[in-house]
Amino acid sequence: MRPSMSRDNFEKHDRLIRLMRELALFQAQPRGLTSAQIAQKMEISQRQAQRDLVALESEYKVPFVKQGTRWTLIEGYFLPPVNFTVPEAMAMVVGARLMWRYADRANPFAQAAYEKLAAALPGPMKGPVMEVADGLADKPDDGTWTKVFAALTTAWSERRKVRIRYTKEDGSTSERVVWPLFIEPTPAAHSLYLIAYDEKRRAPRNYRVDRISAVVVLDARFSPPLGSSLRKLLGHAWGIWTSDHPVEVVLRFTPRVAPRVVATTWHESQEVRKLAGGGVELRLVIAEPTEIRPWILGWGKECEVVTPTDLRESIAAELEEASAAYEKRSAPRSMAG
Repeated sequence: MRPSMSRDNFEKHDRLIRLMRELALFQAQPRGLTSAQIAQKMEISQRQAQRDLVALESEYKVPFVKQGTRWTLIEGYFLPPVNFTVPEAMAMVVGARLMWRYADRANPFAQAAYEKLAAALPGPMKGPVMEVADGLADKPDDGTWTKVFAALTTAWSERRKVRIRYTKEDGSTSERVVWPLFIEPTPAAHSLYLIAYDEKRRAPRNYRVDRISAVVVLDARFSPPLGSSLRKLLGHAWGIWTSDHPVEVVLRFTPRVAPRVVATTWHESQEVRKLAGGGVELRLVIAEPTEIRPWILGWGKECEVVTPTDLRESIAAELEEASAAYEKRSAPRSMAG
């Protein structure tokens, strides 16, 4: 049973629902609304309505135009309605469940999207999607991440350059101007990455969104560099790392796990060959072998790295160290005489 939401989470959840409903009012009123009209429709005070409008604009980067007392959304902010067949809707449900399993923090935008999706789905599909929306509300809240994500999304959709403050894994921080090309998930790290063209390095780079502490959306616009399609950039990536010089990785699996290996398409470059005795050989061409190490280690003794040599040696060394650690911990303690 999922633990009940804390009072703080309930308040956060209720506030988000109210803000999203207010946003829906603007969708139904292209000519705009005043704070007094919102207060009347939502049955809240006008002061609360004014605070909500400021929150939508500052926290969630909703592009309002204010004319006197009337607030109007910039044309084109809302996407047109989309109709789904039942199988298409089920695909959306599965995608929602995947996001819930891998998300490591609250995402109010995804939560609001799934609430809207649930409202449009057939009866049996509503429950699983609403569980995702509620589950996302239970995740740890991160206001900085929310603002960064909103700003990056706005800049990406409008093809505007951004100045970001980024902290590397070693703790060093720098500022750089980049062109947002896309935001890509990586389930292995439970993270989102900004794929962007770095002006200083004149090449695409990846930035973990949770390591971006500030974003300034600039007026300058950009055109995506030629050949910067996501499929080309990430075609050889095992997860998110890219390279102009992909490497062939050859792995051999024991008969015990061979059926599991064969049953799944792990990478679009893969080639599988059956071996004598029931094992299989898996050939991959990937951008950076370091990124595949955790996956290989997860197979334990059932997987052997054939090539490249440096990957084989590093995996062997790590398994030997792990074995030594287990032997040390399981060694009988000497008894005092």
